[in-house]
Amino acid sequence: MNDSGTLRSREGFSLLEVLIALTILAVGLLGLAMFQITAIKGNASANDTVMATNYAQDGIESLQATPFDNVADSPLGIVGGAPDNNTANIRSITASNQNYLSKKNVQFYRVWSVTPPIATTIPPPTLVTIRMWVYWWDDRNVAHRVELVTQRGNVL
Repeated sequence: MNDSGTLRSREGFSLLEVLIALTILAVGLLGLAMFQITAIKGNASANDTVMATNYAQDGIESLQATPFDNVADSPLGIVGGAPDNNTANIRSITASNQNYLSKKNVQFYRVWSVTPPIATTIPPPTLVTIRMWVYWWDDRNVAHRVELVTQRGNVL
């Protein structure tokens, strides 16, 4: 007791106030954790897209280094100058008949099409359009695709 005969008020926090504050803090930290998970998944997806783009660019550079008369469509996966729209058919391509790149349970499949410009039968074409597609499936089994296009000329 103090001089006036009343009890001094106790300073501090009650147990209920501390529990409420901890609950609010936990909810806030959980929200931050969800943002972190989303960022990690986004980075993984971006990494897959970069790998597919690099794989397609590597294929285009290989075709540009090939003698002009030997540049042709990929052996499988091309129907009428475009990739087979049935992605299951693209996915069924194996290492024995088509090259692919693999990374952590993700396989990247590459197919391409080489088309001369219209109405260039005589004289032989001196310019072709090369389209390169790279397909892959993510961990949820969703198909993704990257497409690069370039032109190649026959310098005489």
